[in-house]
Amino acid sequence: MSDEARLLAEIHAARALMRDSGPPRGAGTGPSAASLWAYATRAAGGPVDLAVVRAIRTDPATARRYRALLAGQAIAHAPLAVAASDGAIAVRRVGAFTLEILPETEDGPPLLVLRGEEAQALRAIEAMLGDEAVRLDLPPALDDAIVVALDPEVPEAARLGAMLRDPACAVFLL
Repeated sequence: MSDEARLLAEIHAARALMRDSGPPRGAGTGPSAASLWAYATRAAGGPVDLAVVRAIRTDPATARRYRALLAGQAIAHAPLAVAASDGAIAVRRVGAFTLEILPETEDGPPLLVLRGEEAQALRAIEAMLGDEAVRLDLPPALDDAIVVALDPEVPEAARLGAMLRDPACAVFLL
């Protein structure tokens, strides 16, 4: 993603956050807009502010503000899977991208394959299900596709695979 496009996305996300900023500034409840922005733009696997995490998990208004912020900065997002399925989802659309989970084989773990013309612009994926969230950095795209091993030995990757199979899981491609 170019610097201009990233700046535009950040401005759009900040505007969306300020529109839905919740209680007045003097109320002193919930994390500040700056704290939510820092949490939303953190590197996967990096340090987190536990007060912000707790607020997102326990306060529905803060969770809505955080999701609005993520949606504003995401290249693509899907609040729910759109599928005619009564079980686990193997393929889902997120904006202009297709996410497919290939099953485990005797040669390796399950794979998450993200396909789309702008796949090279993606840097991370975040999945939210209930009060749980998982964020993973994405490797570089090859031929408009990104492949991520959902290795059971890596807890975040295994949890991401389980969450993506649930139709109620929200997905943000950052």
